[in-house]
Amino acid sequence: MHAWTRRTGRVAYDNTRESFNIMKICLLITTYRRDIQLVRLLSQIIDLRSKYTGLVAFETVVADSDPDNAARHILEPLCDLYVTNKGSGFDDNLFHFYADHARNYDFIFSIGDADVFSCGQVNPLDLLELAARQEHDAVLFNHCEYRSADMLATELTYTLSPPFYTNPKLMDEPETFRRHFLGHVPRHVGLLYRSNLIIESLGKLAAFRDTLHLYAVPFLLALEKNRAMFFDYPLNYFAADATSDGTPKDWTDVFMGLYRFLLAAKAILSPASFAITKQGFMANYLNDRSWLRGSLSRFVPSEAQILRELDGVLESFPQA
Repeated sequence: MHAWTRRTGRVAYDNTRESFNIMKICLLITTYRRDIQLVRLLSQIIDLRSKYTGLVAFETVVADSDPDNAARHILEPLCDLYVTNKGSGFDDNLFHFYADHARNYDFIFSIGDADVFSCGQVNPLDLLELAARQEHDAVLFNHCEYRSADMLATELTYTLSPPFYTNPKLMDEPETFRRHFLGHVPRHVGLLYRSNLIIESLGKLAAFRDTLHLYAVPFLLALEKNRAMFFDYPLNYFAADATSDGTPKDWTDVFMGLYRFLLAAKAILSPASFAITKQGFMANYLNDRSWLRGSLSRFVPSEAQILRELDGVLESFPQA
């Protein structure tokens, strides 16, 4: 059992066992100019870690896309590691952390700065430990959405939705789960990855650095290998009115990011899996009748143009 202590403002575990016997899980928080929300999340994690009595070493990491954050002196003592983005944007923030630090952990669980862990009788860290021991490369937890009239309030009050994923087959039927998420991008919430999967896939991840959805690539790779699972418990409350990494959401950028994601996915999926991904992305995001097109502020290619270009790109991509 670990004894959690405060040292120079940080939470650190008392390493009374040999480090190679201790599973290490990184709680990775990506952030950009949301210092108040970030402090709230860091404080919650400190509390959760102080109450955790399991056999996993949790480390809290902040990956900041603002290299000149004036609040760094406040934030850094609240985590085990504070790093700044070597590139630009959400994808680079994750990619460079993976490239530089993934090897230091057994698993990585990433969470947005405006999200929080669920509040209940079960410590979310116990569930993360349980999920990490299931012999899968990727685990997707369910989540709830929350909304607040004042996200910057010291004492956050909010309304909570029911769990986001409601299809019981996602838990009970692995093939239904696999096919569903081959054609849908999961949100950046509730995703636990085995670090070896990330390390082995860095070359593949690089092709997704301008998609806004690089976080989902390891999940896609695990689905391809049937090494992903769904954990039907809302581990996090997702800030429904916020966006990943604190960046303003331009739906045109999201649309084009999903299109680039689809193009790059051909190189990492088998033809059979990619056929499911192509069908799902066209139906859910990219066709002329999709909900996403109704939110666009700038011109994007039509469905027919996308299919023509996609077919052309398919000829030039190597087979998986």
